[in-house]
Amino acid sequence: MNFLYCLDENYNTQAIMSLYTLNNVIDGTVNIFIAHNNIASIKKQISQFNLDKLNINYLNISNDIELPNLKNEHVTEATYYRIFALSKLNESLDHIVYIDSDIIFNKNPLHSFNSLKNKLFSSEFEISANTIGKYQSGNKELDKYFDYLEINDKYFNAGVIMYDLSKYRKNKLDQKLKSHLLNFNKEAKYWDQDILNVYFNGQYLELPETLNNNVVTENENINIEEELEKITMHFAGRTKPWHVEGLKYPVGCYFQKIYRSIFDDEYFISPYNKRRHFREIKNFLRDRKSYCINNQMTFLIKSTFLLFKL
Repeated sequence: MNFLYCLDENYNTQAIMSLYTLNNVIDGTVNIFIAHNNIASIKKQISQFNLDKLNINYLNISNDIELPNLKNEHVTEATYYRIFALSKLNESLDHIVYIDSDIIFNKNPLHSFNSLKNKLFSSEFEISANTIGKYQSGNKELDKYFDYLEINDKYFNAGVIMYDLSKYRKNKLDQKLKSHLLNFNKEAKYWDQDILNVYFNGQYLELPETLNNNVVTENENINIEEELEKITMHFAGRTKPWHVEGLKYPVGCYFQKIYRSIFDDEYFISPYNKRRHFREIKNFLRDRKSYCINNQMTFLIKSTFLLFKL
């Protein structure tokens, strides 16, 4: 099985957590391809861990075209790397599974991915992805956005996508997607996810939800034990479990628990931006008891220090 991660230094820690949990749950060896604009940074960090079931390969990636909707956003061009990275893969590969860096593995995914791969190969489709919205399903706001994007079927989350690379090459999808990206003239609210959905417009094989299980950090009533019965956890929502605000919620508490089990560190904090991070620190000071933080002084010092790095 072949997996692809696309990221920059902002997501090095999350990617290592994903790789570490994958290595822990699988029962065989898999190929990992990491597309990164600074390979040395991620390679140095990965070398500190024994990921013996992962055959890791690095793809240097760069971009020289203007990308949609990056101005005044917290995202970087890395969010578009999955569109460029496939052309850098060896032509001997017949499939690849793109994995978002903020996905951790609870259970072995290999049997499910292999079954899905066989279905994809025998289907008419080039990709498999998990639907998170359907046109004319009773949600007027969603329908309005579908109309704006000119999507008339369904919409997938791009956190996990399986590609049939034989069809991908045969149909020259690399050139078509780059052309589609260059000519995309709408406001992409969800960046490359929107662009991919507009291109495929519902023409994809359904990916089981357990392989891309979106959990919303702000969900106070989530049952973590139930989520752990699924193969993956994909951290969704505006608040992430590595934001100060995230440590108010069960998902954030669980994420930090996993982080501590991997790294020799108590908390991982990676702010959204300076203004929001400052507001979240103030909220923490007003209501410290609501956060799953044992050493609050250490946490406060670490969070405050990050303000001066933003």
